[in-house]
Amino acid sequence: MTSKIFTNFGFLLAFLFIFQAGYSQKASKIELPSTYDFDYTYKLKMTHKKGDLVLTYFLKKDAQYFGFDTADMTKGSDTKMFMVMDTNLGVTAMFMEMMGKKIVQKTKLKTSDFDDDSDNSNYTFTKIDSKTIMGYECEGFMSENDEHKITFYITDDVPVSFNQVFGANAKQMPKGFNPDWMKKYAENGLMMQMIFVDKKKSKNSMTMDCVGLDKTDFSINASAYGSMMSAFGN
Repeated sequence: MTSKIFTNFGFLLAFLFIFQAGYSQKASKIELPSTYDFDYTYKLKMTHKKGDLVLTYFLKKDAQYFGFDTADMTKGSDTKMFMVMDTNLGVTAMFMEMMGKKIVQKTKLKTSDFDDDSDNSNYTFTKIDSKTIMGYECEGFMSENDEHKITFYITDDVPVSFNQVFGANAKQMPKGFNPDWMKKYAENGLMMQMIFVDKKKSKNSMTMDCVGLDKTDFSINASAYGSMMSAFGN
């Protein structure tokens, strides 16, 4: 798999894995800031054979955290949940509203869990034609081997990025990769489209399209949320 700085694909799926897998390492002693503020919402539509899903991320310029709204993933539930991943504190915080109570569940986070240690040497990496997506001029790249073909388009004409959260390091980059491309997107850069093709198992193929990048003044008042035990008096 190519570097996360370009595809954003690896950490998107890893983030979903964390959400679905549950929590095992509690971090109750970690003190969160009083509020988490956000400047932009970044929406990705994931299109898959089994159906579509819109992922809504909340970003802030130069911040080492981002938010994730679980509303589209928890439709039909009476519980409201909003997740913040804070790599500066090394914690993932799930803010929940349930049974009239505001609860936060904190989990230790190891940024090394998101390192891409896979061997990319069997991938070829080429730059392809640019195109405009949602009014943003995007450079195109394609990475391919015998099993997968990944085409993605990135713009640096944006004020926010995931790079401050996850860093911009690349290991074992594929054949044809130019390190100067990474330098260009070191500060700002968002994926606007990604087309993932599994050559051997077509059911795994999928696309991701940015369907929204909008300003927001949304914030989470972390100080208003207590622990599960304190909320229910146990």
